[in-house]
Amino acid sequence: MTESLSPSQWIDLAQCDDARDVVHRAVACLAQGGVVGLGLETVYCLAASALNPAGVAKLRELRGESESRPLTILLKGPEETTDWVSHIPETSRRLVRRLWPGPVTLLFPKDACNGLYQRLPDEVKPLISPNGDIALRCPEDRLIRHILRFSPAPLVLSLVRGADQAPAATADALRSMSGLDMAIDSGPTRYGQVSTTVRIEENGWSVVREGVVDAETLTRLSGLILVFVCTGNTCRSPMAESICKVLLSRRLQCPVEELQERGYAVVSAGVAASTGSPAATHAIEVLRSMGGSLDRHRSRGVTTELVQQADCLFAMTTDHLDALLNVVPGAQPRAFLLDPEGNDVPDPIGADLPTYRRTAETIERMLTQRLDQIGIPDLSKRPAG
Repeated sequence: MTESLSPSQWIDLAQCDDARDVVHRAVACLAQGGVVGLGLETVYCLAASALNPAGVAKLRELRGESESRPLTILLKGPEETTDWVSHIPETSRRLVRRLWPGPVTLLFPKDACNGLYQRLPDEVKPLISPNGDIALRCPEDRLIRHILRFSPAPLVLSLVRGADQAPAATADALRSMSGLDMAIDSGPTRYGQVSTTVRIEENGWSVVREGVVDAETLTRLSGLILVFVCTGNTCRSPMAESICKVLLSRRLQCPVEELQERGYAVVSAGVAASTGSPAATHAIEVLRSMGGSLDRHRSRGVTTELVQQADCLFAMTTDHLDALLNVVPGAQPRAFLLDPEGNDVPDPIGADLPTYRRTAETIERMLTQRLDQIGIPDLSKRPAG
Protein backbone atom coordinates (compact mmCIF):
# COMPACT_ATOMS: atom_id res chain seq x y z
CA MET A 1 0.00 0.00 0.00
CA THR A 2 1.44 3.37 -1.01
CA GLU A 3 1.52 6.34 1.27
CA SER A 4 0.03 9.68 0.34
CA LEU A 5 2.14 12.81 0.35
CA SER A 6 2.25 14.74 3.60
CA PRO A 7 0.63 18.19 3.73
CA SER A 8 4.09 19.80 3.62
CA GLN A 9 4.87 18.00 0.37
CA TRP A 10 1.53 18.81 -1.26
CA ILE A 11 1.04 22.39 -2.46
CA ASP A 12 -2.32 23.62 -3.71
CA LEU A 13 -1.35 26.59 -5.86
CA ALA A 14 -4.85 28.09 -5.63
CA GLN A 15 -4.50 28.31 -1.83
CA CYS A 16 -1.10 29.99 -1.86
CA ASP A 17 -0.84 33.70 -1.07
CA ASP A 18 2.41 34.11 -2.99
CA ALA A 19 3.25 31.88 -5.95
CA ARG A 20 6.85 33.08 -5.77
CA ASP A 21 7.30 31.14 -2.55
CA VAL A 22 6.14 27.98 -4.33
CA VAL A 23 8.67 28.60 -7.10
CA HIS A 24 11.54 29.01 -4.63
CA ARG A 25 10.52 25.89 -2.72
CA ALA A 26 10.40 23.86 -5.92
CA VAL A 27 13.78 25.20 -7.06
CA ALA A 28 15.34 24.28 -3.69
CA CYS A 29 13.83 20.79 -3.79
CA LEU A 30 15.11 20.16 -7.30
CA ALA A 31 18.59 21.48 -6.48
CA GLN A 32 18.81 19.01 -3.58
CA GLY A 33 18.06 16.06 -5.85
CA GLY A 34 14.32 15.93 -5.28
CA VAL A 35 11.62 15.05 -7.79
CA VAL A 36 8.71 17.47 -8.16
CA GLY A 37 5.33 16.65 -9.69
CA LEU A 38 3.64 19.57 -11.42
CA GLY A 39 1.35 20.48 -14.27
CA LEU A 40 2.43 21.99 -17.55
CA GLU A 41 0.14 23.33 -20.25
CA THR A 42 -0.21 19.75 -21.52
CA VAL A 43 -0.33 17.17 -18.68
CA TYR A 44 1.16 16.60 -15.25
CA CYS A 45 4.81 15.63 -15.22
CA LEU A 46 7.75 14.79 -12.96
CA ALA A 47 10.77 17.10 -12.96
CA ALA A 48 14.35 16.65 -11.72
CA SER A 49 17.67 18.44 -11.99
CA ALA A 50 19.69 17.20 -14.96
CA LEU A 51 22.92 17.69 -12.97
CA ASN A 52 21.88 15.43 -10.11
CA PRO A 53 22.31 11.72 -10.96
CA ALA A 54 20.37 10.57 -7.89
CA GLY A 55 17.44 12.84 -8.75
CA VAL A 56 17.33 11.72 -12.39
CA ALA A 57 17.58 8.04 -11.35
CA LYS A 58 14.72 8.58 -8.92
CA LEU A 59 12.63 10.21 -11.64
CA ARG A 60 13.29 7.20 -13.88
CA GLU A 61 12.17 4.87 -11.10
CA LEU A 62 9.02 6.89 -10.37
CA ARG A 63 8.23 6.95 -14.06
CA GLY A 64 7.64 3.22 -13.77
CA GLU A 65 8.19 2.41 -17.43
CA SER A 66 10.55 -0.13 -18.92
CA GLU A 67 10.56 1.53 -22.33
CA SER A 68 13.62 3.45 -23.43
CA ARG A 69 12.05 6.75 -24.44
CA PRO A 70 14.24 9.71 -23.46
CA LEU A 71 13.50 12.14 -20.69
CA THR A 72 12.75 15.63 -21.95
CA ILE A 73 15.25 18.42 -21.38
CA LEU A 74 13.48 21.71 -20.68
CA LEU A 75 14.70 24.95 -22.24
CA LYS A 76 14.10 28.44 -20.88
CA GLY A 77 13.67 29.87 -24.37
CA PRO A 78 13.93 28.93 -28.07
CA GLU A 79 17.32 30.63 -28.26
CA GLU A 80 18.80 27.92 -26.00
CA THR A 81 18.30 25.25 -28.68
CA THR A 82 21.70 25.89 -30.21
CA ASP A 83 23.31 25.42 -26.79
CA TRP A 84 22.26 21.76 -27.02
CA VAL A 85 22.09 20.99 -30.75
CA SER A 86 25.03 21.77 -33.00
CA HIS A 87 23.20 21.40 -36.30
CA ILE A 88 19.54 22.30 -36.80
CA PRO A 89 18.05 21.91 -40.31
CA GLU A 90 16.25 24.99 -41.59
CA THR A 91 12.76 23.45 -41.40
CA SER A 92 13.44 22.62 -37.75
CA ARG A 93 14.57 26.17 -37.05
CA ARG A 94 11.19 27.33 -38.29
CA LEU A 95 9.40 24.97 -35.92
CA VAL A 96 11.52 26.20 -33.02
CA ARG A 97 10.87 29.84 -33.86
CA ARG A 98 7.13 29.43 -34.43
CA LEU A 99 6.10 26.77 -31.91
CA TRP A 100 8.20 27.50 -28.83
CA PRO A 101 7.27 28.20 -26.12
CA GLY A 102 4.53 25.66 -26.70
CA PRO A 103 3.29 22.06 -26.49
CA VAL A 104 5.79 20.45 -28.87
CA THR A 105 8.75 18.20 -28.05
CA LEU A 106 11.54 17.87 -30.62
CA LEU A 107 13.66 14.72 -30.88
CA PHE A 108 17.20 15.11 -32.19
CA PRO A 109 19.75 12.35 -32.90
CA LYS A 110 22.43 12.08 -30.23
CA ASP A 111 25.27 12.83 -32.66
CA ALA A 112 23.70 16.24 -33.36
CA CYS A 113 23.84 17.23 -29.70
CA ASN A 114 27.01 18.77 -28.40
CA GLY A 115 27.54 21.71 -26.12
CA LEU A 116 25.62 21.44 -22.87
CA TYR A 117 24.62 17.81 -23.38
CA GLN A 118 28.25 16.75 -23.36
CA ARG A 119 28.72 18.58 -20.05
CA LEU A 120 26.06 16.57 -18.23
CA PRO A 121 27.34 14.03 -15.65
CA ASP A 122 28.30 10.72 -17.26
CA GLU A 123 25.88 8.88 -14.96
CA VAL A 124 23.01 11.07 -16.15
CA LYS A 125 23.40 10.75 -19.93
CA PRO A 126 22.19 7.12 -20.28
CA LEU A 127 19.26 7.90 -17.98
CA ILE A 128 18.20 10.90 -20.07
CA SER A 129 18.96 9.39 -23.45
CA PRO A 130 18.89 5.58 -23.24
CA ASN A 131 18.14 5.07 -26.95
CA GLY A 132 20.31 7.83 -28.39
CA ASP A 133 17.59 10.44 -28.91
CA ILE A 134 17.70 13.85 -27.24
CA ALA A 135 14.27 15.34 -26.46
CA LEU A 136 14.01 19.12 -26.08
CA ARG A 137 11.02 21.22 -25.15
CA CYS A 138 10.39 24.87 -24.32
CA PRO A 139 7.13 24.92 -22.30
CA GLU A 140 4.74 27.85 -22.12
CA ASP A 141 3.25 27.17 -18.66
CA ARG A 142 4.05 30.12 -16.38
CA LEU A 143 4.87 28.09 -13.26
CA ILE A 144 7.48 25.86 -14.90
CA ARG A 145 8.94 28.83 -16.76
CA HIS A 146 9.47 30.65 -13.45
CA ILE A 147 11.03 27.52 -11.95
CA LEU A 148 13.34 27.21 -14.96
CA ARG A 149 14.30 30.85 -14.64
CA PHE A 150 15.56 30.41 -11.09
CA SER A 151 16.95 26.88 -11.37
CA PRO A 152 20.76 26.78 -11.37
CA ALA A 153 20.72 23.64 -13.53
CA PRO A 154 18.79 22.31 -16.54
CA LEU A 155 15.68 20.29 -15.72
CA VAL A 156 14.46 17.02 -17.20
CA LEU A 157 10.86 15.94 -17.42
CA SER A 158 8.69 12.84 -17.72
CA LEU A 159 4.90 12.64 -17.97
CA VAL A 160 2.69 11.17 -15.23
CA ARG A 161 0.04 8.54 -15.95
CA GLY A 162 -3.14 7.93 -14.00
CA ALA A 163 -4.49 4.61 -12.78
CA ASP A 164 -5.91 3.96 -16.24
CA GLN A 165 -2.45 4.63 -17.77
CA ALA A 166 -3.72 7.71 -19.54
CA PRO A 167 -1.60 10.88 -19.24
CA ALA A 168 -2.74 12.79 -16.16
CA ALA A 169 -4.55 16.08 -16.82
CA THR A 170 -5.05 16.72 -13.08
CA ALA A 171 -2.87 16.35 -9.99
CA ASP A 172 -4.86 13.39 -8.62
CA ALA A 173 -2.34 10.89 -9.99
CA LEU A 174 0.36 12.49 -7.81
CA ARG A 175 -1.43 11.95 -4.51
CA SER A 176 -0.44 8.34 -3.97
CA MET A 177 2.91 8.41 -5.78
CA SER A 178 5.36 6.96 -3.25
CA GLY A 179 8.77 8.62 -3.13
CA LEU A 180 7.74 11.91 -4.67
CA ASP A 181 9.41 14.80 -2.86
CA MET A 182 6.94 17.56 -3.75
CA ALA A 183 3.69 17.93 -5.68
CA ILE A 184 2.18 21.18 -6.93
CA ASP A 185 -1.53 21.10 -7.76
CA SER A 186 -2.28 23.90 -10.22
CA GLY A 187 -5.66 22.52 -11.29
CA PRO A 188 -6.57 20.93 -14.63
CA THR A 189 -4.00 21.51 -17.35
CA ARG A 190 -4.79 23.87 -20.20
CA TYR A 191 -4.84 21.30 -23.02
CA GLY A 192 -5.42 18.05 -21.18
CA GLN A 193 -3.31 16.05 -23.62
CA VAL A 194 0.35 15.31 -24.28
CA SER A 195 2.74 17.44 -26.27
CA THR A 196 3.25 16.51 -29.89
CA THR A 197 6.60 14.75 -30.33
CA VAL A 198 8.42 15.43 -33.60
CA ARG A 199 11.55 13.64 -34.80
CA ILE A 200 13.93 16.02 -36.53
CA GLU A 201 15.67 14.63 -39.58
CA GLU A 202 18.18 16.15 -41.96
CA ASN A 203 15.66 16.48 -44.76
CA GLY A 204 12.51 17.09 -42.76
CA TRP A 205 10.59 15.81 -39.77
CA SER A 206 8.09 13.15 -38.76
CA VAL A 207 5.48 12.91 -35.99
CA VAL A 208 6.45 10.31 -33.39
CA ARG A 209 3.57 10.97 -30.99
CA GLU A 210 0.39 12.86 -31.81
CA GLY A 211 -0.61 15.49 -29.30
CA VAL A 212 -1.83 19.07 -29.00
CA VAL A 213 -0.41 20.26 -32.35
CA ASP A 214 -1.59 18.29 -35.39
CA ALA A 215 0.45 17.35 -38.47
CA GLU A 216 -1.35 19.88 -40.67
CA THR A 217 -0.32 22.72 -38.38
CA LEU A 218 3.24 21.42 -38.25
CA THR A 219 3.37 21.32 -42.05
CA ARG A 220 2.15 24.89 -42.27
CA LEU A 221 4.54 26.20 -39.63
CA SER A 222 7.57 24.33 -40.96
CA GLY A 223 7.13 25.86 -44.39
CA LEU A 224 8.72 28.96 -45.92
CA ILE A 225 6.80 32.14 -45.07
CA LEU A 226 7.33 35.08 -47.42
CA VAL A 227 5.93 38.48 -46.41
CA PHE A 228 5.64 41.55 -48.65
CA VAL A 229 5.25 44.98 -47.10
CA CYS A 230 4.20 48.41 -48.37
CA THR A 231 2.26 51.30 -46.82
CA GLY A 232 -1.47 50.63 -47.05
CA ASN A 233 -1.46 47.01 -48.31
CA THR A 234 -3.76 47.83 -51.23
CA CYS A 235 -1.35 48.24 -54.16
CA ARG A 236 2.29 47.11 -54.22
CA SER A 237 2.49 44.50 -51.48
CA PRO A 238 -0.71 42.64 -52.46
CA MET A 239 0.45 42.71 -56.08
CA ALA A 240 3.77 41.22 -54.98
CA GLU A 241 1.94 38.59 -52.91
CA SER A 242 -0.25 37.49 -55.81
CA ILE A 243 2.56 37.57 -58.38
CA CYS A 244 4.74 35.52 -56.03
CA LYS A 245 2.01 32.87 -55.74
CA VAL A 246 1.75 32.70 -59.52
CA LEU A 247 5.52 32.33 -59.92
CA LEU A 248 5.70 29.68 -57.20
CA SER A 249 2.86 27.67 -58.72
CA ARG A 250 4.70 27.67 -62.05
CA ARG A 251 8.00 26.68 -60.47
CA LEU A 252 6.49 23.93 -58.38
CA GLN A 253 4.06 22.80 -61.09
CA CYS A 254 1.05 22.93 -58.79
CA PRO A 255 -2.10 25.04 -58.37
CA VAL A 256 -1.84 28.14 -56.19
CA GLU A 257 -4.25 26.47 -53.76
CA GLU A 258 -1.68 23.71 -53.07
CA LEU A 259 1.24 25.99 -52.23
CA GLN A 260 0.69 25.71 -48.48
CA GLU A 261 0.66 21.91 -48.70
CA ARG A 262 3.99 22.17 -50.50
CA GLY A 263 5.40 24.23 -47.62
CA TYR A 264 5.01 27.80 -48.89
CA ALA A 265 2.95 30.59 -47.34
CA VAL A 266 2.83 34.01 -49.00
CA VAL A 267 1.22 37.02 -47.33
CA SER A 268 1.36 40.81 -47.41
CA ALA A 269 0.81 43.66 -44.98
CA GLY A 270 1.16 47.42 -44.65
CA VAL A 271 3.12 49.50 -42.16
CA ALA A 272 0.25 52.02 -42.02
CA ALA A 273 -2.66 49.91 -43.23
CA SER A 274 -6.25 50.02 -42.10
CA THR A 275 -7.89 46.64 -41.73
CA GLY A 276 -10.22 45.19 -44.34
CA SER A 277 -9.72 47.48 -47.36
CA PRO A 278 -9.85 45.82 -50.81
CA ALA A 279 -7.00 45.95 -53.29
CA ALA A 280 -6.91 48.86 -55.73
CA THR A 281 -9.18 48.31 -58.74
CA HIS A 282 -6.33 48.56 -61.27
CA ALA A 283 -4.24 46.13 -59.20
CA ILE A 284 -7.08 43.59 -59.30
CA GLU A 285 -7.42 43.98 -63.07
CA VAL A 286 -3.69 43.69 -63.76
CA LEU A 287 -3.25 40.61 -61.61
CA ARG A 288 -6.21 38.93 -63.25
CA SER A 289 -4.50 39.34 -66.62
CA MET A 290 -1.32 37.77 -65.17
CA GLY A 291 -3.12 34.69 -63.89
CA GLY A 292 -3.37 35.82 -60.29
CA SER A 293 -6.21 37.06 -58.14
CA LEU A 294 -6.76 39.90 -55.71
CA ASP A 295 -10.54 39.67 -55.69
CA ARG A 296 -10.66 38.49 -52.08
CA HIS A 297 -7.74 40.53 -50.75
CA ARG A 298 -8.31 42.58 -47.63
CA SER A 299 -5.64 44.84 -46.17
CA ARG A 300 -3.87 44.09 -42.90
CA GLY A 301 -1.29 45.85 -40.78
CA VAL A 302 2.18 44.64 -39.94
CA THR A 303 2.30 42.90 -36.56
CA THR A 304 5.17 41.76 -34.36
CA GLU A 305 4.00 38.15 -34.67
CA LEU A 306 3.95 38.29 -38.47
CA VAL A 307 7.46 39.74 -38.60
CA GLN A 308 8.80 37.17 -36.15
CA GLN A 309 7.34 34.23 -38.08
CA ALA A 310 8.50 35.33 -41.51
CA ASP A 311 11.49 33.69 -43.14
CA CYS A 312 11.89 36.52 -45.64
CA LEU A 313 10.43 40.02 -45.41
CA PHE A 314 10.47 42.03 -48.62
CA ALA A 315 9.81 45.76 -48.32
CA MET A 316 8.87 47.93 -51.27
CA THR A 317 10.95 50.92 -50.12
CA THR A 318 13.70 51.85 -47.70
CA ASP A 319 11.14 53.62 -45.51
CA HIS A 320 9.09 50.42 -45.30
CA LEU A 321 12.21 48.45 -44.40
CA ASP A 322 13.08 50.89 -41.63
CA ALA A 323 9.52 50.70 -40.29
CA LEU A 324 9.72 46.90 -40.20
CA LEU A 325 12.93 46.94 -38.23
CA ASN A 326 11.43 49.43 -35.80
CA VAL A 327 8.73 46.84 -35.07
CA VAL A 328 11.18 43.94 -34.65
CA PRO A 329 14.86 44.96 -34.75
CA GLY A 330 15.91 41.31 -34.56
CA ALA A 331 14.36 40.67 -37.98
CA GLN A 332 17.21 42.45 -39.78
CA PRO A 333 18.87 39.25 -41.13
CA ARG A 334 15.53 38.29 -42.74
CA ALA A 335 14.39 41.69 -44.03
CA PHE A 336 15.30 43.04 -47.47
CA LEU A 337 14.22 45.47 -50.14
CA LEU A 338 12.31 43.63 -52.85
CA ASP A 339 14.67 45.03 -55.48
CA PRO A 340 17.97 43.09 -55.29
CA GLU A 341 19.69 46.24 -56.59
CA GLY A 342 18.45 48.30 -53.65
CA ASN A 343 15.96 50.58 -55.38
CA ASP A 344 12.46 51.47 -54.21
CA VAL A 345 9.38 50.17 -56.03
CA PRO A 346 7.44 53.30 -57.17
CA ASP A 347 3.94 53.68 -55.76
CA PRO A 348 1.28 53.49 -58.53
CA ILE A 349 -1.61 54.64 -56.33
CA GLY A 350 -3.83 57.13 -58.17
CA ALA A 351 -2.16 56.36 -61.51
CA ASP A 352 -3.68 54.82 -64.66
CA LEU A 353 -3.87 51.15 -65.65
CA PRO A 354 -0.66 51.14 -67.79
CA THR A 355 1.27 52.45 -64.76
CA TYR A 356 -0.07 49.61 -62.63
CA ARG A 357 0.89 47.15 -65.35
CA ARG A 358 4.46 48.50 -65.47
CA THR A 359 4.66 48.26 -61.66
CA ALA A 360 3.47 44.65 -61.77
CA GLU A 361 6.06 43.77 -64.43
CA THR A 362 8.76 45.43 -62.35
CA ILE A 363 7.71 43.45 -59.27
CA GLU A 364 7.65 40.22 -61.31
CA ARG A 365 11.20 40.81 -62.52
CA MET A 366 12.46 41.51 -58.99
CA LEU A 367 10.63 38.52 -57.58
CA THR A 368 12.12 36.18 -60.17
CA GLN A 369 15.58 37.18 -58.99
CA ARG A 370 14.62 36.87 -55.31
CA LEU A 371 13.15 33.38 -55.74
CA ASP A 372 16.35 32.31 -57.49
CA GLN A 373 18.38 33.73 -54.60
CA ILE A 374 16.25 31.91 -52.03
CA GLY A 375 16.93 28.69 -53.92
CA ILE A 376 13.38 27.71 -54.83
CA PRO A 377 13.68 25.16 -57.66
CA ASP A 378 12.00 25.75 -61.01
CA LEU A 379 10.53 22.37 -61.97
CA SER A 380 9.11 23.86 -65.16
CA LYS A 381 12.64 24.10 -66.57
CA ARG A 382 13.56 20.45 -65.94
CA PRO A 383 13.81 18.34 -69.07
CA ALA A 384 10.96 15.89 -69.56
CA GLY A 385 11.60 12.18 -68.96
